[in-house]
Amino acid sequence: MLQVCLNSARSRGECFHLPVTPEELTAAAREAVAAGAEDIPMHPKDGDGRDTLEAAPVAAAVSAVRAAVPGIPVGVTTGAWATAGPRARAAQVRAWTVLPDHASVNWHEDGAAHVSAALLDRGIGIEVGVYSGTPGRAPPPRWPR
Repeated sequence: MLQVCLNSARSRGECFHLPVTPEELTAAAREAVAAGAEDIPMHPKDGDGRDTLEAAPVAAAVSAVRAAVPGIPVGVTTGAWATAGPRARAAQVRAWTVLPDHASVNWHEDGAAHVSAALLDRGIGIEVGVYSGTPGRAPPPRWPR
């Protein structure tokens, strides 16, 4: 399977061409699928371009990408930097109005099991991120940055 993440926890300031809006994510998804992508994880962003788990931006991003590339599984992040505290992240997952096919859970983050339980309760698949501790590879930044 070729999985292509459309963006990351990065900001537009770090990468000028980073897809942030649903429209930009849609264009990137079409290009990725045309190049052979079979699964698309992404990081929905808020109005300031930061990762978010809020229901409205998640719904907008997932709906736009799903419409652009029907039949391709779509996933989102649940990174701790997007919302402080595992209970808050789990509450946001429970508030999602449009469900992704899967969501990533970084197992080294506090409350990963709690967030995973919320995803499973909603019928959302889990993609587990495992931090290897490899030198030169730091875990993602914690919120707030």
